[in-house]
Amino acid sequence: MTMIIDVHRHLWGFDWFPPSHLRSGAEERARATNRTVEQVLERIRQSPTMDETGEGAIREMEQYGIDVSVIQTLDWGYAYGPEEDSIVPVEEFNRKTLAVCKKYPGRLYAMAGIDPRRPRAVKLFEEMVVEHGAVGLKVYPPCGFQPNDEICWPIYKKAIELDVPVLIHTGGVGSRLAKTRWTWPEWVEEVGVMFPELRIMMGHTNLQTPFETGAYWRGLTAARSKPNIYLYLCDWQVLGAVKEENIPELLRVIRVFLDTVGPYRIVWGTDLPQTGVGRKAQHETQTWTDIFKNLPEWGEKYGIRFTEEERDGICHLAAKRVFSNIFKE
Repeated sequence: MTMIIDVHRHLWGFDWFPPSHLRSGAEERARATNRTVEQVLERIRQSPTMDETGEGAIREMEQYGIDVSVIQTLDWGYAYGPEEDSIVPVEEFNRKTLAVCKKYPGRLYAMAGIDPRRPRAVKLFEEMVVEHGAVGLKVYPPCGFQPNDEICWPIYKKAIELDVPVLIHTGGVGSRLAKTRWTWPEWVEEVGVMFPELRIMMGHTNLQTPFETGAYWRGLTAARSKPNIYLYLCDWQVLGAVKEENIPELLRVIRVFLDTVGPYRIVWGTDLPQTGVGRKAQHETQTWTDIFKNLPEWGEKYGIRFTEEERDGICHLAAKRVFSNIFKE
């Protein structure tokens, strides 16, 4: 059985978000469920997705047969304006995340999550890598900036100096933060051109809308001729990619991706923990994982040929190239 590296999962703490982010989501859910906002907030606080210990992450990894996971630490603070920030300071929840990873050496790693607009962003990023073991940087443009903006350049230069990769989110998201002009894959393409030494993962390959939209083609087009940009298949399972009627098209898409950039520039992830923790969400992630761990067999069912090398490339070899700072040859 091939090794599988999940390059995108999360570790959440209830107090790691700006207050209005939690409240706005709770207000929507309260209207739909006839509960009070405070009742919904308490349910969120008690939800299995709010796990600061890492125990839930390890359980899910064992459930799905995932060998290594990389935590994507997310800095939402600046998204809600200068008058509001996360309840817990950005330094603290980054350090807490990295401390959890030290409890599970070889199983959990974490990328720092720091908005490049913060006054001490570069220094804080360096501190998280050098002193606390962060293995890269999560860049989240939906918070209100384009990733090719010059305000981001110093932190990219620092990532090159530290020899760590960056993950740049692409694709619209289902929240009031969503401004698709901030998350176009073409901006990531520009970053790849400006910083050819920077290892870049294009988050979701632009798919944050239903699979049927084909939004991923823009991501592939933007990255195809940029050898330092890695395509990033993550979260597609909850966007319809593993619906029975969509699996033949999913496999065709994977075949085109492989024919375009090869198996060593495609990485895989889940975006766990999902908000939905019921049977449907678990089935989606189990199917998503099984397809890639057994890619040649799934392809054979639908008349599409995949090799074991291509399977291994997506499942772990490309990730080892991106994270060459972790996986030393």
